[in-house]
Amino acid sequence: MTKYNSTIDRPASRRSVLKTAGAAAGLLAMPSILRAAEGDTIKIGFHSALTGLETLLGETQVNCFEMAIDEINAGGGAGGREIEYLVEDNQTTTRGAIDKTRKFILEDEVDVIIGMITSLERSAALSVSAPARKLVIYPTYYEGGECERYLACTGQIPNQSVDPFVPWITENVGKSVYILGSDYGWPQETAKAISAAFEANGGSTVGTEFFPFGVQDLGPAMDRIRAAKPDVVWELFAGADALTFLKQYNSFKPGGTLLTNGLDELFTTAVDGSNVEGVIVNQSYFSSLQSPANETFLKAYKDRFGQDRWVNSIAESTYIAAHLYAKAVDKAGSADTEKVIDAMAGISFEAPQGPVTFDGSNNHLAVNSIIGRCRNDGLYDIIENFGAITPSVPGCNLA
Repeated sequence: MTKYNSTIDRPASRRSVLKTAGAAAGLLAMPSILRAAEGDTIKIGFHSALTGLETLLGETQVNCFEMAIDEINAGGGAGGREIEYLVEDNQTTTRGAIDKTRKFILEDEVDVIIGMITSLERSAALSVSAPARKLVIYPTYYEGGECERYLACTGQIPNQSVDPFVPWITENVGKSVYILGSDYGWPQETAKAISAAFEANGGSTVGTEFFPFGVQDLGPAMDRIRAAKPDVVWELFAGADALTFLKQYNSFKPGGTLLTNGLDELFTTAVDGSNVEGVIVNQSYFSSLQSPANETFLKAYKDRFGQDRWVNSIAESTYIAAHLYAKAVDKAGSADTEKVIDAMAGISFEAPQGPVTFDGSNNHLAVNSIIGRCRNDGLYDIIENFGAITPSVPGCNLA
């Protein structure tokens, strides 16, 4: 394996709204970037939040990406060709995602781009990559709704997380929900799905609030939760803001059972156990899953990165993304973007979370939906596993 250099420093910024369609369209005038050279190697560009609000997630994500590439190369490569890769830090910003995507396509001439955490990174990258007809594989759970030939998604969307989770909640926990989160696309759209699911299951939403990145004082919001008396509080904060919320929620104790589809081991092992014990979470993967595939995966990860390290669902989905791409190259017999996209349909992989299958009708993955209850050590006891759920993107038909 050849690892190219990159710019991985660390601290940060963030925000959104894209104004780069014109610049991205200019890529179409450059035919050399629209086809992968069929040389001796395949080149992958990986960029993600290695500094900024989501650093905690990005570092583990790149670890799993690199581990997957090494496994693929050790097994003979993708389509018999060695994979080279470049890693870049997009700094958890719209500008960074645009710049790194443009660099990968124009300067590095990569065959595919993998990575990113937030929806704003994904949208920014797509404003460049889709006009250039370059495949991006996005591994993070998100609000759903993308229907794009040049985008493949390997994380949960609401019909795989919210829709199975809410009926369980209304039956086992309560029927009224107060939703709080960061002020951007993923929390806003996910909140709509949560409210719709509660209403469909005889419940109600008694409050919804969004906060700017870097929020420090959530005391007034805690008072509003206490006054509303919800059965459950659903948090959707991004990155380090989730840690702020957890600490203040535990300090104010406003009432309601805390749950989410946005926390994982990386967050809950980073704070005192009293802040997170009992939190109920839905994800596609937990490190505590008991299966031969996960035991092998975790052992390899810990042997490489440290026995005290854990993997979350985003990192595991990134691991899947790399293997999925390699299997598509094998199937296509080529790294040509159009052939690889066509070949992805129907590909299955025995992932650490369990078997997963790619749906070519909407370019999303059938992933698992698992409920875990957080322990005092920040890890999760599995309390329900719905298995792999077919992704639903209404109105999308890419087949």
